[in-house]
Amino acid sequence: MKKISPLFIPLIIFSALLSSCSQPAGSITTEEDYRRMGDSIIKATFDTLRNALTSAMQNKGVAGAVQYCNENAYPLTATLASEKISIKRVAERYRNPQNAPDSMDAIQWDIFASAKKSGDSLRSAIVTEKNIIRYYKPIFLQPTCTACHGASGRDIPQAAATIIDSLYPHDKAKDFAVGDLRGMWKISFRQ
Repeated sequence: MKKISPLFIPLIIFSALLSSCSQPAGSITTEEDYRRMGDSIIKATFDTLRNALTSAMQNKGVAGAVQYCNENAYPLTATLASEKISIKRVAERYRNPQNAPDSMDAIQWDIFASAKKSGDSLRSAIVTEKNIIRYYKPIFLQPTCTACHGASGRDIPQAAATIIDSLYPHDKAKDFAVGDLRGMWKISFRQ
């Protein structure tokens, strides 16, 4: 019997969730529907990315995981996207320029950043724009993420820092601490 890779378990769960849903994606109408669907997509995508990067770190070390992320983060994220749903991670201090916020993302980023600075809880948000519903959810830095996004010279091993600098010469995604607002998920539902 062939063993299923743990990397595909979130994808299988997400596919089952979508196929068992009695509503087609186009008939989702309430904010709660979009939140539920957005949370399901984010969980499956995050689990897929986290499991893949954890495996890469165990097998290739932090420097190898950086290389793996550079080559595979977008394809892994895209596996859960569709014609009507796009998935993106956005950050003001991005590593990859493709993750830079657009003008609408920047407004939501400022809301999240202000709430974090004030000590308020950050809640997901729904923003409607023409034929697109955007679902935003904050991303906070987790302890394992400090190996690539933590303090330079302390958390990030030199070999990883060297690879980060070579792959991302304009990197802005270092010197975060656990719990910092690192970015946000953006799920766009096209109608």
